Amino acid sequence: MKQRYIYWSLMFLILPLLVSCISSGLPDIVLKDDGQPCISIPANEDFFKSNKQFNVMATEIGQIGVGQLSLKYYHDPSKPYYVKTQECIDFDYHFQNNIPYSISFTSTEKGKNKPWVRFMRIKKNKDNTLQLLLDENARDAT
Repeated sequence: MKQRYIYWSLMFLILPLLVSCISSGLPDIVLKDDGQPCISIPANEDFFKSNKQFNVMATEIGQIGVGQLSLKYYHDPSKPYYVKTQECIDFDYHFQNNIPYSISFTSTEKGKNKPWVRFMRIKKNKDNTLQLLLDENARDAT
């Protein structure tokens, strides 16, 4: 009986803690009503503490095959850029349809920097609807 208790406590207490500490570094991306992406830190980064704030240190946009399109640093200590999980990060860029982008930003929380990177493309379908393609599909789709 004691072994079962240990097994289940490992499964439900320790394993989720380890998974939350070793996160993938993939930001969430969804299309807003205006057809532009909302890029955010995933909700699972806020595992134990509600309304945790992350300090965004830099944002970068690149176009696959072209290079860097936008780079912005937030170094001014008097004006830190804080976001919460699932809050759209301001990239101050108008993304075009059918162009593959690399999106990245760096956040810091409690003195630990974390890079976030994702590949995306906004595909305009023949019926004029927009579809968000992420990662490998974003680089390969035409």
